[in-house]
Amino acid sequence: MSEKLAVNEHYLDRLVAAAETRGVEATEDIVSGNGVKLVAKGSSIDARTRERLLQHKLHKPLEACTRIIGGVATRPMDRVARTLIGKHALLAELCAAPRIETIEAAFGELRLTVQLEALVTLYADQAPNKLEHAVGVALVAAALMQEIDATQPLQPLLIAGLLHDVGELYIDPTILARGQALDAAQWRHVAVHPVVAAGLLRELPGAGPTVADAVLHHHERLDGFGYPCGRRGDQIPLSGQVLAMAEMLMGVVESGRSAGQHARILLRLMTHEFDRRLLQAVTAAARRSAPVDFTEAALAMPDAASLMQHAASQTARLHSLQGLVQRLALLQHPSPGFAELLQRLDDRLAALGRAFHSTGLDQTDQLTEQGWLAPDDLPMLCEVWIVLRELHWRLNEFVRELNWRCEQLPAPEAEAIGRVVEDELKLATAIEPALA
Repeated sequence: MSEKLAVNEHYLDRLVAAAETRGVEATEDIVSGNGVKLVAKGSSIDARTRERLLQHKLHKPLEACTRIIGGVATRPMDRVARTLIGKHALLAELCAAPRIETIEAAFGELRLTVQLEALVTLYADQAPNKLEHAVGVALVAAALMQEIDATQPLQPLLIAGLLHDVGELYIDPTILARGQALDAAQWRHVAVHPVVAAGLLRELPGAGPTVADAVLHHHERLDGFGYPCGRRGDQIPLSGQVLAMAEMLMGVVESGRSAGQHARILLRLMTHEFDRRLLQAVTAAARRSAPVDFTEAALAMPDAASLMQHAASQTARLHSLQGLVQRLALLQHPSPGFAELLQRLDDRLAALGRAFHSTGLDQTDQLTEQGWLAPDDLPMLCEVWIVLRELHWRLNEFVRELNWRCEQLPAPEAEAIGRVVEDELKLATAIEPALA
């Protein structure tokens, strides 16, 4: 019996929770791999059936045999999209006419099968903003695709946008808790969520290979430093690249931190990660979006002197990580996999270094002497704060990816790398104050 037909307990727990508020029923007989009927067609899926389902592998995936009563309806999603456009100036610019007419028509024509509607419903039930996030990613992806290749059909991309993160339904919810610091084993569960979702969507009615491929690649990056596969360049389909940019951009919008300015600055640190056409489209929209209220932003920012201290610590940490890569290059007889990893590490740090250097913030001694960052220059203070927060996050991401990728190397090599990484990270932690 194929392992993919085992019932995932975390998905099943979410399904049972939905049964308590909405109702869940079998759309056909649910049968075990050896032919035993476990649940009859039309019967409820609830806490009483949970243990029975977990004890068996199934003839067909559970997701293909159930529906949620009173689930997320397809029609209102265009209204959610319009609400988002009215609420966020950056989205309004991305979806400006004439693109919006085409996108609204595509949303209006969208029909989800009962299987896909169940997945979207379970995802939306995880938190109040989840449906808005899914619709927003679908909306932005459609707008970006219209901008760079209007010949592409929008329906598969809208479905991929709505379902891009349904792989999270198969992860222990404690791992997904906001603010949770993940170890390597926990991160592995998160990193494979695109694989889980793509494997499911490839076979489900209403999705298929095109949707699955977009979802599989929505965390990949052109420089090969994404996940789960570390693909690079033209190995990543255009739909996956578009979906990746759309999710990143919705994260910026949802952060509430001056989305247009935030996106424009962020993309300066990401020129190596996304297709040039996507970067240009988002940057242009960000420049056109509404001006920033710096007075409100200033309430959360450190003062000018603290920002310069943060800049110095970020520079030191970047140099420390570059030293790590140089030390790793001295290891004797590296495997081919390690040699490729080392090149990607070097490329990523070099790109981050160039982007940071372009801001001038790696020259803090000179800038401080010149009094470059005035205490009352709110626009510049806000821009510096965004740059430093993003670089901080990217360096943390770099370390997390490095630890995860090292686990995939031969044991002796991974252990040797681990010792070097541990030494360098102790130094990095010592030289970098926390950024809130």
